[in-house]
Amino acid sequence: MRCPGWPCDTPHAIEPSIWRHESEKLDPVRLWDKCFDGGNGVPALCLTGGEPFMQKSGDLQEFVEMAHAAGMQLEVFTNGSFDFPHWALVHLQFIMDWKLTGSGEAATNYNTRMQNAMKLKRSDSIKFVVCDTKDLEEAAGEYLHLQSRGCSAQFWVGAAWDRIDTQSVIDFVLSNKLPWKLNVQVHKYIWPPDQRGV
Repeated sequence: MRCPGWPCDTPHAIEPSIWRHESEKLDPVRLWDKCFDGGNGVPALCLTGGEPFMQKSGDLQEFVEMAHAAGMQLEVFTNGSFDFPHWALVHLQFIMDWKLTGSGEAATNYNTRMQNAMKLKRSDSIKFVVCDTKDLEEAAGEYLHLQSRGCSAQFWVGAAWDRIDTQSVIDFVLSNKLPWKLNVQVHKYIWPPDQRGV
């Protein structure tokens, strides 16, 4: 899974020639021990990229429950194309990337994404990443549709890197009086946009 409409933020997560020599397959307990050694005082954990719910549900659940038992605040970045299991809704805060036409993945599992959106709580978020004015208009339409169905999540919008400037995004939000928050990929301004480990 990838967004063919623009360069992926984490090409090393989807391109085998990049990750094949550094990848490891670990069960949940070994992954936990390798990363946290019992927690190490880590207060928060974000599960992300590619798509966390592509993992075996039982393994992912076991890992999440270990993190929850260690007192970590847990969030997940997902595109919403896989059904959100009940255990995830209990333990995780969701940030759902709503795929628009500019991403090249707008039609991917649309009905599942819509069903998942209706499961989100006020503490969860839906994020639109836009690459042009058409995406902004589509995002506004999806927002109105989701609101009309009773979606209670917060809404965010952000510019696809090097595709549309943030000022254009803000101008659209203000002129349409949309109650969205702005998402800016701050790390790409601080470090090179393709730098890993930041």
